[in-house]
Amino acid sequence: MQLLKTEKTVLTDNEILQYIANYEMNQMPEFTKLWQYYKGKNEKICTRKAPDPNNPDNIVPIPYGRKIVTTFTGYAYRPKYITYKIDEESEEDYLTNILYSFKLNNEHIKTNRAGRNTAIFGVSYELMYIDGLLTNDEKIPIKAEPKFFSVDPREMILLYDYSSEPKKNMAIRFYRITNEYYKVEMYYATKVMLFDRKRGTDGKWLLSFQSESPNYFGEVPVVAYYFGDEMEGIITPVIPLIDSYDVLISDSMNEFDRFAHAYLIMKKFGLTDPTKKKDEGAISKTLQMLKRSRIFEYLDEKADIHFLTKDIPTAFIDYMSKFVQNQIHIQSHVPDFTGDRMAGASGIAIQRLLFDFENVVSSAEADFDIGLMERIRLLTIIYDKVGLAIGEPGNVVISHKRNVPLNLMEFAQTAMTMKNAGFSSYLVADIMPDDVVPNVEEELERQKEEQEAMYPDVSMLPPEGEQLPPEETQQEEGV
Repeated sequence: MQLLKTEKTVLTDNEILQYIANYEMNQMPEFTKLWQYYKGKNEKICTRKAPDPNNPDNIVPIPYGRKIVTTFTGYAYRPKYITYKIDEESEEDYLTNILYSFKLNNEHIKTNRAGRNTAIFGVSYELMYIDGLLTNDEKIPIKAEPKFFSVDPREMILLYDYSSEPKKNMAIRFYRITNEYYKVEMYYATKVMLFDRKRGTDGKWLLSFQSESPNYFGEVPVVAYYFGDEMEGIITPVIPLIDSYDVLISDSMNEFDRFAHAYLIMKKFGLTDPTKKKDEGAISKTLQMLKRSRIFEYLDEKADIHFLTKDIPTAFIDYMSKFVQNQIHIQSHVPDFTGDRMAGASGIAIQRLLFDFENVVSSAEADFDIGLMERIRLLTIIYDKVGLAIGEPGNVVISHKRNVPLNLMEFAQTAMTMKNAGFSSYLVADIMPDDVVPNVEEELERQKEEQEAMYPDVSMLPPEGEQLPPEETQQEEGV
């Protein structure tokens, strides 16, 4: 995928229809295919035609696209694992406004969804809008809440200008109501126009204007998240490997079916008396009797019965399935956390195994943060218009924590070593996983309350950053 660019600032109805038609022809089929792979309805195996209708034809799509996307998204964008702080104490009220808007919009869920969409499609979009009273004498929103929601990339066309660092120029959102009727929203810097897109009697699409409203953001209210300059998700490079895995598993099932339906070879005898062989239904009746009794009776001593089968190369199938699986993880850079290499590995060993994965995630997050900062900047525009505290979006610090398998014993030992070395209680608590210490300030407050309950006389408390002498500690613990 590439950025779409235009020198125009306004589009005619025919130009809007042409952009949508080109997008549906050139971009949507690829996005739809990627979505199908994520859902486990893999295109190649699901559309494969059986060369011989008399042979088994198993269709077994393996949802490997979902596995690697879910692993990537859960590791990098697990809900509430992205946190926001402010560099300037004077802008604490500004941060409070941001966090309130995030809570109102279920930000942790929508951020996770944006990360998922970038992993699938290589791009994700959010549409910003204002929810609340929008009228006064100066046409400035009052008591309005800025909102945002995820938009399916198949329903959004974002157009940029031709500047050295392209800027958003306009956006088209179109979504299906029926096969013959679409809603179209046209976003400009100063206005939003709504249209209906319907087929005419000649089968051609027609655009009819419905309404127009002001755009209080003063710019295109779309946030874009891109997976690198190439805008390519993690499924695309390994689709041929996923196809190979599907074929391997499906054809292996075909071999098992052939084994279950092997031909029966009978020598020196027949199913019926030769004199009755031509009687209608004679063979069918004999077969039914055999299925019920599973016994051949009165056979000639030279008679022979056996099945015509071939050996199933189970060792080869096992080798190839493991090989292709391994290649999917290697080429996508997404490790298999359920694999043998991860089982029982120490924290340090896991970090080594995650080195390649971490490089991909770190680069993806750097691009993703551009979208997060754009989201905050657009929120700030509305805060300014409604009279809320504002600050500099660049002062907001975005922190990412990894959702990685943890060895709590190693963390506890590290924390004890740091404490004994004289590091602050805040730093010691901050290195602990979020699952253990979700909020450092709250943890320090609890520690303070426990110390005050244990030592009501403040003079008995040890100096900040120091521990109690060993003998006092032992006495407290009853040793």
